[in-house]
Amino acid sequence: MKGKDYLSISFIIIGTMVSSMVLSQLEVDKENILMVFMVGVLLVTAFTRGYLFGIIASCISVAVFNYFFTEPLHTFAMNDSNDIALMFFFLIASVISSSLTARFQRQLTISQKNEQTAKLLYELTQRLLNVTGEYNIVHQGIQCIKEYTGYDSIVELDERHQIYRSDNFIPSDTERSMELPIMGIAKSIGTLKVYDKNENLNMEQEWLVNALAAQIGIALDREFVYNERENTRIAMEREHLKSNLLRSIGHDLRTPLAGIAGASSYIMQKYESLDRESIESLAGDINEQAVWLTTLVENILNMTRIENDKLEVNKQVEVIDDVVSDAVTHVVGLSKRPFKITLPKEVITVPMDGKMIVQVLVNLLDNAVKHTSKNCPIELFIHLKDGYVEFNIADGGMGTENNSSIHENLFDAFVTSGKTGADGKKGIGLGLAICKAVVKAHGGSISTGKSHLGGALFTFTIPYMEAE
Repeated sequence: MKGKDYLSISFIIIGTMVSSMVLSQLEVDKENILMVFMVGVLLVTAFTRGYLFGIIASCISVAVFNYFFTEPLHTFAMNDSNDIALMFFFLIASVISSSLTARFQRQLTISQKNEQTAKLLYELTQRLLNVTGEYNIVHQGIQCIKEYTGYDSIVELDERHQIYRSDNFIPSDTERSMELPIMGIAKSIGTLKVYDKNENLNMEQEWLVNALAAQIGIALDREFVYNERENTRIAMEREHLKSNLLRSIGHDLRTPLAGIAGASSYIMQKYESLDRESIESLAGDINEQAVWLTTLVENILNMTRIENDKLEVNKQVEVIDDVVSDAVTHVVGLSKRPFKITLPKEVITVPMDGKMIVQVLVNLLDNAVKHTSKNCPIELFIHLKDGYVEFNIADGGMGTENNSSIHENLFDAFVTSGKTGADGKKGIGLGLAICKAVVKAHGGSISTGKSHLGGALFTFTIPYMEAE
């Protein structure tokens, strides 16, 4: 019982007495005055905790009413049986009313606590619902425990042997902890340890910690399932890409190797009967097939380095004219096309990995040769623009914009048109992906569009720096 409750009952009883005496002076019947005392009892029950104060107020009200308002006045004796019955039933009614009011208050208090509990559970669920990542989930749970209970905690995950703890918290050997299992759908994920500073958690705090342990378990289980599904999907995609790569490599290698084997076998068998021009033609075919194989192998090796994040750029100052000349000599079939090169009038030197930029030019020019007919023009023009050297490869073919299925993903690996080129070879879709990676590694950009010749235009840039 608190002093505040005693003070409340005193003020209400005094107020009831004063009001009753005023009504008595106004010649109000004592039955109506008794209702004033009933109101006082109800007010006592409403402003205090528990029905005990209501019973006390009921007894005091009966005594005061008997003393001031029943004959003989100012005594506790009662001569009239009607007064005895009136006060008896008043006492019963006031006790019942105070008990019902106290019970209603308790139910109201329980409802309010249940509402607060539901709101708290909803808030905890919302805080962990959209959190992703093992660290973020566990850290959010530990932070919630700290905010709502004031205690530090540690989470230990079983399979990963990973330990997470509150910020800057190191438990002492003497500090007691409350341990709760973190359960997933099928098995235990870990353990939650709450260090309560050697104090017992109250019922609400204990419930909160149990709810958080369950929510952390659900969130972690969801994260593990998602990661496992993603790993499975990635593994399947990797296997699919590997199968496509092996199938494409096998197909593309078989064609030039068959040509090399056929031409070399024919030379060996008919060497004595062949004239010099025929031998040179067959040797030229062998050389073209070998150059194409070299380009293919170089693309495969570069793609492997890119996927393993081992693409190393060794920049040296290179002359643009030399890089272009080297690239042109490695493109099979380009010499038989209407091909035009436009270079700046001055000699330009640029810091770059010359071998890689040559490979970019070879891939782009080789694409132009493969995807255009033999009489289509091809142009390579280079100029300086806003601190960059801009390389443009244009052709008079069908262009890339007409094929919407591959245009948006043109620079991704294994994206091809699916058609055999004019030279009888079908690429495996690595060339443009390698070009993008190499140009990006040099700090430049690459894009495609429509050329002035009516076909495709591939443009890439690399930073230009004047050589000292």
